[in-house]
Amino acid sequence: MPADSCRRWGCHRLEPDWAERIAAAAAVRPGELVLDLGAGTGALTWPLAQAGARVLAVELHPARVAALRRRFADHQQVRVVQADVVQFGLPGRPFRVVANPPYGLRAQLLRRLLAAHSRMYAADLVLPRAYVNRAVSRGTGRRAWRATTGLRLPRSAFDPPPPLESAVLRLRRH
Repeated sequence: MPADSCRRWGCHRLEPDWAERIAAAAAVRPGELVLDLGAGTGALTWPLAQAGARVLAVELHPARVAALRRRFADHQQVRVVQADVVQFGLPGRPFRVVANPPYGLRAQLLRRLLAAHSRMYAADLVLPRAYVNRAVSRGTGRRAWRATTGLRLPRSAFDPPPPLESAVLRLRRH
């Protein structure tokens, strides 16, 4: 995908080794329903599926959706959905999120994921490090959730590199 398209759509692809580290640190169990919101090229989708998770890969960009569907055509545990991550209907059954969503959508996305009706019980989200630090120090604003800092990612963990350092925001329901 051309760099100008990435800038316009906000894609910063995780390098495969970093995606594997994030998925491993999330400790996904076989059979868990895991949402990869802003799945991009499937960098996180692959190690999540390899861990035995049932992965719902949500991506808006049509070319990336087509590429994801080709890549995971033979993987019954992966379902690819073309949708906006902040408008996508969340599952009605318990789920967790392991994702590298577009940074510009972080506040909207977190409001949806942490809403009272959400069935999410855990999340590992790659976000700007300063935002993760604020979320951990201030809390989520919802008593049922504990926020901690997971892996810290250098800019070089992405292609193209984002303008900010990143970290994983780990959310766990009490």
